[in-house]
Amino acid sequence: MNKFILLLFITLSSVQIVAQEEIEVNCTDKPLNELLIEWRELYNMQFSFDDELLSQFLITKLESYASADLAISDILKGLPLSYQKNNNTYIVFKKKIIVHASTYLLSGKVIEKGTGEPLPFSHIEVNEYQTITDIKGTFSNTFNDSVFYVKTSHLGYYKLDTILIGTHFHSIELTPSFVGLPEIKVTNNIVEKSAQVGEKSGLIKLNHQIAEYLPGNGDNSVFNLLKLQPGVTASGENPNDLILWGSSEGTSIVQFDGFTIWGLKNLNDNISAVNPYMVKSIDINKGGYDATYSDFIGGIVDIYGRNGNRLKPSFHFFINNQTINSMLELPIGKKSSLVTAYRQNYYDLLSSNDVHIQEVNNIDRFNWDYNRPDYTFKDLNIKYTFQGDNGDLFYISALGGGDDLKINAQRDSTYNRPNGNLSIREKLDVSEKTNQVGASAFYGKTFSSAYSSSLKLSYSFYDNDYSVYSYRTIRDNERLRYSRDATNEIQEIKGDWQNLFQINQNHDITAGLSFIQNNTMLKEQLNNATNIDLISHASRVVFYAQDEVNLMKDLRLTAGIRVNYPTHIKNTNIDPRIALSYKPGLFKFNASWGFYHQFIVRTSIMDEDNRIRYAWYVGGYNNVPILKSQHAVLSAAYTTNNFLFSLDTYYKENSNLTRYIQFSQASYISDGQSKSYGLDVYVKKDFNGHSIWTSYSLGRTEEWYDYYTDETYRRAPQDQTHEFKIAGLLNLGSIHASASYIYGSGFPLFTDNIKYEYDEQDYNRVDISLIYQFKSQHFGGEIGLSILNLLNTDNVKYNSFQLLPIDEFNTVLVNEEAMKFTPLLHLKIKF
Repeated sequence: MNKFILLLFITLSSVQIVAQEEIEVNCTDKPLNELLIEWRELYNMQFSFDDELLSQFLITKLESYASADLAISDILKGLPLSYQKNNNTYIVFKKKIIVHASTYLLSGKVIEKGTGEPLPFSHIEVNEYQTITDIKGTFSNTFNDSVFYVKTSHLGYYKLDTILIGTHFHSIELTPSFVGLPEIKVTNNIVEKSAQVGEKSGLIKLNHQIAEYLPGNGDNSVFNLLKLQPGVTASGENPNDLILWGSSEGTSIVQFDGFTIWGLKNLNDNISAVNPYMVKSIDINKGGYDATYSDFIGGIVDIYGRNGNRLKPSFHFFINNQTINSMLELPIGKKSSLVTAYRQNYYDLLSSNDVHIQEVNNIDRFNWDYNRPDYTFKDLNIKYTFQGDNGDLFYISALGGGDDLKINAQRDSTYNRPNGNLSIREKLDVSEKTNQVGASAFYGKTFSSAYSSSLKLSYSFYDNDYSVYSYRTIRDNERLRYSRDATNEIQEIKGDWQNLFQINQNHDITAGLSFIQNNTMLKEQLNNATNIDLISHASRVVFYAQDEVNLMKDLRLTAGIRVNYPTHIKNTNIDPRIALSYKPGLFKFNASWGFYHQFIVRTSIMDEDNRIRYAWYVGGYNNVPILKSQHAVLSAAYTTNNFLFSLDTYYKENSNLTRYIQFSQASYISDGQSKSYGLDVYVKKDFNGHSIWTSYSLGRTEEWYDYYTDETYRRAPQDQTHEFKIAGLLNLGSIHASASYIYGSGFPLFTDNIKYEYDEQDYNRVDISLIYQFKSQHFGGEIGLSILNLLNTDNVKYNSFQLLPIDEFNTVLVNEEAMKFTPLLHLKIKF
């Protein structure tokens, strides 16, 4: 027993001596496993480790340590290794690294190559996640990967596939598919050329560049492009308004750079109210649009203006046998640009054949002789844009323009009297003048990957002055027989603050606040006595919010609400709206439903001679109610690289329609309601640089007013059952040929609104175009010929007839002719 105790004491003493022995380290690039083995031999230390793992670490040290614990702790410092002491054995092992999920920011902007023009609402696919750039052309989101496989596309530009990394703000440049330079050849790219249909219910996105190759591409290319789309009525050549899915007068609106264009077309059908040089892209919302859009119960057309070339100055000049048009782009520094465009006619565009006057009450009497109508038109656009390197966008855009039409007619008649012949001269003077002014200021900023904001201020003003004077001269004594002077003005001031919150890759929230002020004035004098004098002022506050979330990989839900509070009636109007989109493979299915209110009313005015005119007024005043509507839309689309098929079906119910009945003995407001339903079919095929598309619209629009003699709905003036369109573009390098054909089954042309009597005439029109492009060292351009209504078909123009009384017994009919055979030769030059 004593021997055992002595042995135990000696052993413990030796262990204590080793533990307290100083550890010397003097090595250069020695593998760690070898160092520990050396310690085991010199200092009687015990180790357990992975020999292959520790051989990877080379140790260089010249140090002394008071204990083994201090030595091994210092040697392992900075290495992905740790140790644990167990019964005097040092166990060395690899550290457990806890990996925290990192997020990486991908942000940037999509711009046009060569000009730096931002491309709003471009489609971007990042690692199979899809998003859309905002109005500034910017995008921003966070991902769990630092390497991004990005596919970018924009209507009218070549698609781009690339790889990006995070932490940088990227500029993605897309090349236009129509560059106008035959010597530039782009291969192995897919071209998205003219239209995109099916992304949302009732939405058509248009590349305005395609309009440069369509018939009548000059001053009216905006309308020429719009009218070839499904659901946009082309028959009747409506000069003042767009008919989208059977929408009545004034229920569809056009916006340019955020301010309202109160009449898309001027009095001359070949000139649109928006200069085509200023247009970048067009969105058509035919119905079922979401809570972020303005308050109109028909459709909304958003036209986005170009921002100007920031890289080099350029000058564009256009002239045809009707008007001249020019645009100047000036870079200001590296981040700003100024663009101006000016148009005007240089001779009277209308001929005496464009207007016909005949007497209605006694048509066999003497015909009227009239001079060539006096017509003038001009407009001016100015836009300044600043684009920051971080995607910030600021612009100020302004438009001013108008037109003036004067018609003078006269006739001479002779009556046999017993005391001699009596000579009588009758004279008719008709005048209509319109002015459109608009301006907007916009600033948009992306603050972080999860939040962006924009502020937009806009102003628009429109007025229409209309007059009719009838004179009779007997024995050199001129007497005023009849006079009517009418003035209608509308003014809008609007501010909109919109915010986008990106919760994650699959969830976005949009919220905004708007303030809108509208002022209208409608005055009319009949025979120098005031007949109508209506002035209205209204303001309203609007709050809207929208939640977009991916319920599944291919299923997206959009739910929103729009709340209007008109201060003049102090009644809150709440409009819920919801949409679903499902995209399995190459198919896309959409459904949307919602309520809509409209606070600016284009009310119809009808007198006892069945003359119907239209005037803007604020709902909620003088028994004119606020318009209400309910939309339901279902759509489907199938899209491949060069083929598109889409189908839209819709149903709309409108209430609180008004018609001002103006009789000589009494006047009153008639209430009405309407319903529209139908479908659009659209097919488009691209092949070898060529395009062909066709569309068919089947629809019905019916209305009812309380002055009807029964409870039956009747066809609305804008109702048309069938409309068929086909258009094609042929690209032969420097030569472009195009053609379009439109057939419409016709509108009901009412001869008596009370008795529901009308006529109906088909609409047929063929247009063709041929363009040759040229380029020299210093400039480029094109020469083109368009022929409108090639077959000279005798069509009827929608709402073209004006019944004008010349006294208390007689009325004349002024008929503005639809487009006749019209050749347009143009020259376009770009420096």
